[in-house]
Amino acid sequence: MTQNQAKLSRRGLIAILAVAVLSFIGILTETSLNVAFPTIMKQFDVKLATVQWLTTGYLLMVSLLMIVSAFLNKRFKTRSIFITAVSFFMLGSIIAAVAPTFWIILLGRIISAAGTGLCIPLMFNVIVETVPVHQIGYYMGIAGMVLSMAPAFGPTFGGVMVYFLSWRMIFWIVVPFAIIALIFGMASLEQHHDLSHPDFDWVRYCLLAVAFVSLSLGFNSVSTAGWLGKAFLGSVVLAAIMLWFFIRISKTTTKMLLNINVFKSKTFVSSLIAYFFLQFANIGMSFVLPTYVQIVNHQSALIGGLILLPGSFIASAATPLFGKMLDDKGAKLPILLGNSIFAAGLIGFVFGGKILPIGLIIIFYLIFTFGRSMVFGNTMTFGLTGVSNELRADANASFTTAQQFAGSIGTTILASIISISQNSGQSLPQYQLTAIGSRYAFATLLVLALINFGLYHQAFKKNERDN
Repeated sequence: MTQNQAKLSRRGLIAILAVAVLSFIGILTETSLNVAFPTIMKQFDVKLATVQWLTTGYLLMVSLLMIVSAFLNKRFKTRSIFITAVSFFMLGSIIAAVAPTFWIILLGRIISAAGTGLCIPLMFNVIVETVPVHQIGYYMGIAGMVLSMAPAFGPTFGGVMVYFLSWRMIFWIVVPFAIIALIFGMASLEQHHDLSHPDFDWVRYCLLAVAFVSLSLGFNSVSTAGWLGKAFLGSVVLAAIMLWFFIRISKTTTKMLLNINVFKSKTFVSSLIAYFFLQFANIGMSFVLPTYVQIVNHQSALIGGLILLPGSFIASAATPLFGKMLDDKGAKLPILLGNSIFAAGLIGFVFGGKILPIGLIIIFYLIFTFGRSMVFGNTMTFGLTGVSNELRADANASFTTAQQFAGSIGTTILASIISISQNSGQSLPQYQLTAIGSRYAFATLLVLALINFGLYHQAFKKNERDN
């Protein structure tokens, strides 16, 4: 049987689905709590700056785990990593569901995040190792659908739970799905590569951890201290120093963490930055739009979540077709077309009017998320073509880490932009100040979409030159 005739086995398909289910419910809970923040704030008497850590802390922990995914993939069996991921996720979900205090909820979220941080890169590694080459684009598209659909459906899921049941049900409902994933994963996951025992680089890991935490704290301070505040500037300087030491040590160390040689590929680097911007926009909009609808349009949390549903459903259902488009037509068509549609949706948000009605929000978000879904998974697939097989695990780890860290700071930055407008001191109603700040947030995302065109141009040019 030739390479193009090879087919994915049933066992391989079940393995991918098991890992994808756990990844989906892990990401789903990232954004579902956004809608429940007002309820949790009132119940536990905490402020917005504190309650936001339920999402920011979760994403930060996921990012820190993803950094070591390449090491874990070489050191431990695939099945062992998966079982550990499910165990962490279930334990954290149960702790958060029964938590008597806010800080116990946060503890549960951080434990759950460990499971999600292990599972997401594992999903991509399983796909790369089990899927025939000629079907990689299709299944990477499915993985992209998981990454894009879950955070988009999160506000709807959270809104339904809060409105009809309780925010605690957000955690209880996902536990049975984790158990089902565990059963099928244990029965189907196989080992496709030999294990090794590399020496883990704890020094570089700590440097990256400090840099990530510092940036997260810095961006969280912007809404109160401003962009020129000591807290933000100090965090940026500290993060830059940590990254400088990380790069310096990486040039000479032989210990295992992340091989920075992966960043020598311009195709990979350009794709990684564009991928970061796309996820920044995705998670950011999942926060901005429900907030906009509740404050500006005076709608309930349920409506705030449901407005994302039509666009999320249509775009997510089409994501595998976008991957097949890459397989059949090459990367340039779906990536450039998708980014154009993505930018068109943002243009609608920026110039659609001072106060956007519900109908226009649904239409613009449909355009926005359809284009973003077309380009998102294909950007990662194309970026991976720029690295050798030996660096593929490091490239996967970089993409998945960037995806989560982009979500962590995306919500914070856009929330800060809106908060600055709300606290500007203008003699306008709060809903108008929120609408003004939201337009600035939309404009920020539009700028990122335009920058992506330049990044893709550079990536395609370099790729064509190499080939």
